[in-house]
Amino acid sequence: MKVKVVSFERLQRDKRRARLRDERRLANGEVTPEQLEEENSLIPIGAKITIPNFCQTLERYYGK
Repeated sequence: MKVKVVSFERLQRDKRRARLRDERRLANGEVTPEQLEEENSLIPIGAKITIPNFCQTLERYYGK
């Protein structure tokens, strides 16, 4: 399987294009700021995040 290589410059260019598109959509009233935030968020607004065994997780990552 061939692995696709993407340059940092291309990632930055794509990010700028996405931001410009989002700015136009906001200016045209196509979306609200809240809708745009929801679309671009890794974690949906209002999501409840739980970490089972929180203390154990902290110890694993940060030691005792």
